[in-house]
Amino acid sequence: MIIKNVKIKEKITDIQVENGRFTHIGDVHADGGKVIDGEGLKLIPGLIDIHSHGCLGYDTMEGNLPEMAAYQLAHGITTWYPTTMTMSFEDIRRATEAPITGFPGAHIPGFHLEGPFISKKYKGAQNEEFIKAPTMELLKECKNVKLITLAPELAGSEEFIRACGIVVALGHTACDYDTAVRAFRAGATCLTHTFNAMTPLHHREPGPIPAAADCGAYAQLISDGIHVHPAMVRLLFRLFGDDRVVLISDSLRATGLDDGEFMFGGQKVILKDGVARIESGAIAGSTTDLFECMRRAVSFGIPEETAIRAASENPARLMGLNKGKIEVGYDADFLLVTDDLRLVKVFSDGVEQK
Repeated sequence: MIIKNVKIKEKITDIQVENGRFTHIGDVHADGGKVIDGEGLKLIPGLIDIHSHGCLGYDTMEGNLPEMAAYQLAHGITTWYPTTMTMSFEDIRRATEAPITGFPGAHIPGFHLEGPFISKKYKGAQNEEFIKAPTMELLKECKNVKLITLAPELAGSEEFIRACGIVVALGHTACDYDTAVRAFRAGATCLTHTFNAMTPLHHREPGPIPAAADCGAYAQLISDGIHVHPAMVRLLFRLFGDDRVVLISDSLRATGLDDGEFMFGGQKVILKDGVARIESGAIAGSTTDLFECMRRAVSFGIPEETAIRAASENPARLMGLNKGKIEVGYDADFLLVTDDLRLVKVFSDGVEQK
């Protein structure tokens, strides 16, 4: 397949795709085969959401991955990691038994376990009843887990990080700077929804955010304008640079729905004016998909190319995926968008999604 007249980094060019990967970028002579006119639209990588609990009334803890995968793909997210909650081992194990292949929609490389190895102090909307110290028992019982969020101050955390063999993010944590540094040296590589549910920045007690910056780790960020003030969004990009911020949605089952009440991790959540909170008043998560989070980051003053990279190339690099770049040899998951970042067409494995 050839797509002609697309804009890549402000230059009009062509691309060629074979067997689901980019094979040529530049002027292409159409010699038979399928040719699409890109009409001067921007071509950007498909987005990758490593932190999403649900949408359209569905939740990772309850299955319905095909329905959620379809929603994600239709909104420009070509790859996503269904994210679990802090619940019982049995509930988490059951959630990860859901098939992740064999149906259309966004690619699912595996699951993200957000807990149950987290801090009670910074549990956020997680259920304190099921919080536990880290143990390999849970991972051994779960399938296809590729990422886990934990609080490194819990007993056994460093040993768990060294032994688990998956990507570890620090989050829902009351840890101090030194504890975070030890966790990163043990192998953790990321912060979960930076600024939210963690020890805040302080000039004498810096906490995990400067530790992550000092150790070369990545920082997840919910850029919906609700979880983090735009000034702090800009600050995080200055602190971590263009290559180490990973935009996430942290989307809930209420994403795509109107205001109302619903359940999340066994707790009642009230959605009002697009903001979801549990009954205590704590923000429960986002109702904004990753594509919109990326657009809002640009509206906050983040350069467009930087915001796109934070929602595609950076999460791909963090998770070890052959995705997120418009380069020969990379998976041909990409989007055609307008100059003001309105989604027009979605391609997955080089195939246009209708």
